[in-house]
Amino acid sequence: SRRTDHTWAIKTAGPTGSFAAKDRALVVTNGRRPQLWFGDLRARLVLVQEGALGPSAPQELREQATLGFHTAFGGAAALMGVAPGRAEVLGNHTDYNEGFILAAAIDRYVVVAGRRAPDERGSRCRVASESFPGAPIEFDAALQPEAFATKNKQSGNKAWANYVIGVVSELRKLGVKIGGFDAFLSSNVPPGAGVSSSAAVEMATALLLKGLFPEALGQYDQLALVKVAKAAENNFVGMGCGILDQFSSGMGQSGSLIYLDCRTLDCSYVPMAGAQFVLANTHAPHALVDGKYDELRKDCFAAKDAFVTASGDKSITHLRDVNAEMLATHGSKLSHSQRKRASHIITENDRVFQGVEACKAGDMETLGKCMSDSHVSSRDFFGNSCRELDIMQKLAFGIEGHLGSRLMGGGFGGSTINLVKDEHVEAFVAELSKRYEAEAKIKPTVLICSTGDGAFCEAL
Repeated sequence: SRRTDHTWAIKTAGPTGSFAAKDRALVVTNGRRPQLWFGDLRARLVLVQEGALGPSAPQELREQATLGFHTAFGGAAALMGVAPGRAEVLGNHTDYNEGFILAAAIDRYVVVAGRRAPDERGSRCRVASESFPGAPIEFDAALQPEAFATKNKQSGNKAWANYVIGVVSELRKLGVKIGGFDAFLSSNVPPGAGVSSSAAVEMATALLLKGLFPEALGQYDQLALVKVAKAAENNFVGMGCGILDQFSSGMGQSGSLIYLDCRTLDCSYVPMAGAQFVLANTHAPHALVDGKYDELRKDCFAAKDAFVTASGDKSITHLRDVNAEMLATHGSKLSHSQRKRASHIITENDRVFQGVEACKAGDMETLGKCMSDSHVSSRDFFGNSCRELDIMQKLAFGIEGHLGSRLMGGGFGGSTINLVKDEHVEAFVAELSKRYEAEAKIKPTVLICSTGDGAFCEAL
């Protein structure tokens, strides 16, 4: 129970009865996640203000991050930022068009374990990663914004660190003073699979920094940190993404899908039951900072401009403001590629609306059909599919329990997301893997994913 002085009186139930929280230290991170020690028994209690159980990182990742931190830096980390990957259910490329998305955080996580540097080290920071072995990468958190990127940006096999450094860069622009820190990354979010491991790194970093520097970041709520993480990817990494990835990683809710209006950032949660997501990584190359993503993005804004010119309606600021009737009236004034991109965005927003209503009604068949229709639109109109994605999506049809499937994320490689009835998931994974390897001559990685909670920070 919570006392008025913001301490906690706690009892924990064990196999031999109850243990009283007496003469033991209670560590609280952000007022949410107490930890207790009873002799050799560690009872970790995860609490929120309402008293409900909250999220915690998988134990294996906690251990990897703890050991990795000790190996890289010596000593122990104090806190751990945790953020999930995301699954884009519907709403392909609608986010930067200020449209609508239906997405979920998934139960695959990036963990960033960290501690504040001693005062004598000043603002020097060190970051290391289990996925990218080598000496820790160092940078200076106190540089002024105009010099920050020039001095701190990494390249080549060190470029992974930009997702961490970029968050610090954006905070500096906001006038936030971040001191020196050490951080070690561990992850079970598959990179290059279209589940936004990059956004998970950014959000885990943001939550860790809020925990390490509460005097500087204590007033930043979760949405503010989502915006910082998105800006880091746009401005420091150089990827012109919308807010889908960071919002899903930061604001997810276990057992639900996120329905987001990307213009107002109003969001609600819709239930999902009776089916699970299966993510099928094609292992086709998946790199979005090579210009393909930005090319499509420019097409969308050029199409918007063409609608403004053709209609004379200057209130049109994004393709979200264009409907099917306007496309039929003014579509001839657009180039062939602009017309196709606009058609996809308009119909994809409609599919999001249909998918939300289907979830509310428990109608997984309709949700699955919307997903499959989305893939056809991405392939034929938006132009962001590829041979391997089309093969994987096609092969899912006819397998028992399959309800629908589509490419996910930016496209041009990565994964399909498949909606599969609960009782058929295991058999579906085995059959799809066998079919894809036989036809594409590539061994896929196929994962069963549940919806997860958004990013958080906890004590180690």
